Amino acid sequence: SLGRITCDTNALVALMTRATSLDPHPVCRFEPFPVWAAYIETPGAKLLWDTGLRADCFTGGEPESTKINIPISRDDNESLEHQLSLCGVSPEEIDYVIMSHLHHDHAGRINLFKNAKIVVQRREMERARAETQINPMGTYLKADIDIDANWTLIDGDLDLLPGVKLLFVPGHADGQQCLQLELDNLGTALLTSDACYTSINWGPPLRPPGVLDDSRSYFSSLRRLHAIAEKTNATVFFGHDMAQFDTLRKAPAFYD
Repeated sequence: SLGRITCDTNALVALMTRATSLDPHPVCRFEPFPVWAAYIETPGAKLLWDTGLRADCFTGGEPESTKINIPISRDDNESLEHQLSLCGVSPEEIDYVIMSHLHHDHAGRINLFKNAKIVVQRREMERARAETQINPMGTYLKADIDIDANWTLIDGDLDLLPGVKLLFVPGHADGQQCLQLELDNLGTALLTSDACYTSINWGPPLRPPGVLDDSRSYFSSLRRLHAIAEKTNATVFFGHDMAQFDTLRKAPAFYD
């Protein structure tokens, strides 16, 4: 657990609040959603899935509009360093940091990992660099990506390690990817990140978030994830589903 961001629920699921003739002035819901990362151990490597928000997100690391419109909260024990320590690992020991995408709530602590390969889709890096040239403090933060890191750019799906597969699923972001893991006891796990925010997006029926980069790609990617989940009987971990997140095992507990 790396904190929470609070926003209008219509941002996570489009038209969660919708006016009708009988209720022309519905009350919007302003609720928190979780920011999180996953530490993964394989026989040959230690991996991290996403990194959360910048350490200085309360002191200027986030755009002022973000702090006002979608406020961030984090307990003292929700720093990435502390959460990794609960797993018995330090940032220096991580071999791969797999970035689902480079939006500010996922890419804020990349500079913590000096020895790791930072695995990101090439399209995502190109998009992030282009956007931060225009607006350095937008959805992508220039401070998150304009750093000295061992960037490892990939194109499309990749079998990174035995039991660790990256899936290219654009839509939410130009270079969005998901993580497919094969665990001994749990079986297949799908970490969707923002390719699917919540179980409501997952459906049925499939529902989009309130803001999308590419709606056609989003639905195509979500249908693909459904097919994989059905074929493998996967356990699906959604990107920002507070109801689900409250039920999940947190460090130092684990899935195997």
